[in-house]
This record gives sequence, structure tokens and C-alpha cells, in this order.
Amino acid sequence: MFPRLFEIGRFHVASYGLFVALGYLAGIAWLKKHREAMGLTEDRFWSLIYAVFFGAVLGGKLMFMALNWKAYASGQLGIIGDFRYGFVYYGGVLGCLACGTLYARRVGIPFAPTVDYFAVVAPIGQAIGRIGCLAAGCCYGAPTSLPWGIAFTDRHSLVPDNLLGVKLHPSQLYESLGNLVVAWVVWSVLGRRLEGKTAPGNAFVAYVCLYSILRFLVEFTRADDRGGFFLGLSPAQWTAIVLAAGVLVWNAVRRPEAEAA
Repeated sequence: MFPRLFEIGRFHVASYGLFVALGYLAGIAWLKKHREAMGLTEDRFWSLIYAVFFGAVLGGKLMFMALNWKAYASGQLGIIGDFRYGFVYYGGVLGCLACGTLYARRVGIPFAPTVDYFAVVAPIGQAIGRIGCLAAGCCYGAPTSLPWGIAFTDRHSLVPDNLLGVKLHPSQLYESLGNLVVAWVVWSVLGRRLEGKTAPGNAFVAYVCLYSILRFLVEFTRADDRGGFFLGLSPAQWTAIVLAAGVLVWNAVRRPEAEAA
């Protein structure tokens, strides 16, 4: 793949960072287009975007550090020096929810109707970001004999040397394509909500449940270090189970109120 788009002396542009940035920009552009539909002023819209972005960076980094605490304790990784490396998507999601909810409550933005819009752009942004993962060789898959297996050969990729040249599951593409399907379904649910056919918050519920299923399944094809396993499941799979269960409980508790609205 192409972990580095181009190099000028010691300076290089990393594919991963570019695609992650494109994912964020695509999401922000779509949300900006629907700002009035969300009932947000220009100032509140950008304040919410900043809050969510801060939560994504902080949450993603904190979960990565929690899963790789031994590397930090041994000095293999540094909190400041290696800050741009290593973020966990689920940590970013939790950070977004925490910071976004705190800001929304502080200024009186309704949670359910607003988070439905973010539920549409989250899988779109991640579908773009996972292309960056593919280019960088992170989140790489396990060896496979399937005809669509991908072999990495660039020494700058994050694939370990013993797997260079070996056909691997394109787990990054599995998740990218799956996220496009998730985005389409969530957008359909949001459309039904705007027509008054379903309650606010249901698009968010659909996103969390569908992405949790997608991530749970894709994890079986991955071979990178994901922080260990418990009962045969990775931390991401346990997080998927907890989040899906949590959002279903939230949906059941709020259902009478949502139906009344």
C-alpha cells in the first residue's frame, strides 16, 4: 500500500492522516448543510463540532493508552512524543458522546434529535478513514488464501515484517464497505424520522447497533494487536456488546416519552 503519499527530504505526508482528515471534513460539510434542520445557530453548531472533535481525540487516545499501558510504562511509547500515533475508534465514540452531551446539556440542545444527524456522518467518516488504515497497513487482517487477500510490501507500513508479502484479509475494506451500508440504513431511518414515521433517537440507536455488529464480525478477521483477549473476544468486541446493550436499554427506557413526542 502507500503509507506515505510523498516525501520531501525528511518531511512526508502520511496517507492515514490525510484520509482521517478527509473523513472529518466530509462529516462536517454534511452536518453544516443540515445545520438549520438541526435547529442550531452558527455559533452553537461550531461549538458543538469543536466539543465533539475534542472528545474524539481525547477519548481515542485515552483508550489506546489504557489498552497499551505496558508500552507506556516501559518507555516504548511516550505520551507527548508519540501522541499522533495510536487512537481507538470506540474510545473516540465514547469521547464524542461525553463531550457532545455535556455541551448540549449546558446550552439546552436536545440530545436525541441532534445525535441522529451525527449518527449518519459517523459511519461515512469512518468509511473514508479506514481507507487511510489500508494505506498505512494498520488494523491489518489475518493471513488468508481468499482471492481478494491483500499483500503489503512497503517497509514503512505498520504490518510486521513477518507478514510482509503475505496475503491478508482486507479487514480495513470490510469495515469501510460495511460502514457505507450502515450509513445508508441510518440515513433511511433519519428520513423516516423527518417524515414523522419514527421517533427521534432511532437513527442513533440503529447506528450503534449496526456498527457494533459490523465491528464484532470484522474483529475475527484481524491480526493486529488489539490489547489482548478475554473469553476469546477482543476489547473492541466487548465494547460492541456493551454499547449495543446500553443503547437498547436507553431506547427502552425512553420509549414512552419518545412515542408521546
